[in-house]
Parts: sequence; C-alpha cells; structure tokens
Amino acid sequence: MKLTLLGTGTPIPDPARRGPSQVVEVGDSLLLVDCGSGVVHRLIEAGYRREARGPQRPAIACIALTHLHSDHIVGLPDLLWTGWIMRWWDAPPPVAGPPGTAHLVAGLVNAFAYDVQVRMAGERLQRAWLVPPVMEVEEGWRMEGDGWRLTAFRVDHAPVDQAFGFRVDADAGSVVISGDTRPSENLIRHAQGADLLVHEVYHKDAALALSRTLTDPDAIARRRTILSYHTPSDEVGTIAARAEVGRLVLTHLLLYGADPASLRAEVERDFPRPVIVGADLQTFTVG
Repeated sequence: MKLTLLGTGTPIPDPARRGPSQVVEVGDSLLLVDCGSGVVHRLIEAGYRREARGPQRPAIACIALTHLHSDHIVGLPDLLWTGWIMRWWDAPPPVAGPPGTAHLVAGLVNAFAYDVQVRMAGERLQRAWLVPPVMEVEEGWRMEGDGWRLTAFRVDHAPVDQAFGFRVDADAGSVVISGDTRPSENLIRHAQGADLLVHEVYHKDAALALSRTLTDPDAIARRRTILSYHTPSDEVGTIAARAEVGRLVLTHLLLYGADPASLRAEVERDFPRPVIVGADLQTFTVG
C-alpha cells in the first residue's frame, strides 16, 4: 500500500502546495481522496497518468470527497473531463461524497454540456460522455474492492454540516485521512491503530501572532471563525497519540509564514512517533 500526497495546501494559492488531495494505491486500485486544484497535473507528476490511450493500471477505483468546500472539489471537473478526453477509462470512476455530491455532479454535467456536445461533434469523439455514478456517504459507509476497504466517518467541520474522513484498510495496513476538521473524538475512534494518519493542521503560534496584527473587526472575526473549525498544532499530536497510530503526516497546512520545522517540533512534544510535515508528491509506504 502506498500513499501519495498530491496537494497539501489550502484555498490560499501556493504553487508548491496545490489543493487538498491524496491517493492511496492498493494493488491495481487507486483511491483518490479529494480533488483540489492541480489534481490532474499532480497525478501525472506522480506517475499515475501517461499519454498512452486506453485503461491503465493502477486505475482510479473511487473518487472520495471529504466535504464540499471549494478547495477540495475544484479539480473534480478537470479530472472527469480530462479522463474522458484522454481515454483514461472506459467509464468514469464512481464519486463518493457527502450529501449534496449528486447535486454537485449534476451541476457539473449541466455546466459542461456544451463542451461535451461540440467535442463529440467537432472532434468526432467516438465515445459518449458518461456521467459518473455517485454514492452519497454517511457514518460507517463502506466500499470494498480487490484487497481493500474504504470506510467513511463523520468529522467536525461546522458550519459545514456534512464532513467526513476516510479510512483505507488492506492486508498491508491502514491509512486514515482526516479531511478538514477541528479536534474530533469520532476521528480518534476510527483512526485507532492505523499505520498512517494524514491530518490537517494550523500553526497555532503563527496564527495568533498574525491575528494580533489585525485591526479591522471583520478581519479579526473572520480569522477567529476560520481557526475555530480547524485543528491547532498544540492538539494534533495528542489526537495521534490517543489514536495510537504509527505515523502522523500533516497536511492542509496553514503555516501563516512559520517554518515547517517549528510545526513539527511542537507536534513531536505530544506524539513520540514519526511526525512528517507533508509536501506535494511525497510518498509513504505501508506494509
């Protein structure tokens, strides 16, 4: 089993850190969790998509969306339409996500209807556009494939009322991806004993220092709101320790100008096992 971080960033544009996305490879299957900006290019850079036409292995078995915040889904139409144009699949992979995912996909199909029409007519594409199957998840939802199981569980990202993490279990081990969340007891339960936990984080000291420079009341309130539904650096290590995971990988990095090394050092105080501040295209082997 192999995990590749495709995007470790946030809504803040950063060429070094594309939008949130990661892919878990198990045998001939790829489980793609979230589709942030740049996901297609990162998949190619990671070696998963080539110019050769026709189905390839490993192949995307599922596109799983943790929640419907824009930074986690803006790459979805790029992936679906590029895969169609480039003949990466005979039929698009299923999309699993929170309630509202079917509405999202239907909206994309409507938005790109003209593109599909002119490509099929003007470019004489010999294959019809196929709408991907959609599965809307709930607590405990599962999908199984050849040697793997994908499980959804609730996290706490309010005011987003439908936010999930995902756990991948295989013979080689287990990987848990938090999605966006404040500290969550349910995540700790579902991450118990995982070999690898990929968890979002913000650098608390840097965030507080930046907040002290703000004078506009609206800016102060907005900053406070944003931080309230993410996980601070002085708590994420304890989360990993309580879940007794093997390794902790930090992503969706809100560093606010801080050195990643200082983030790692803070988290290591609460979690005695390996802590990695994630980077785009970084890979981790489990098993």
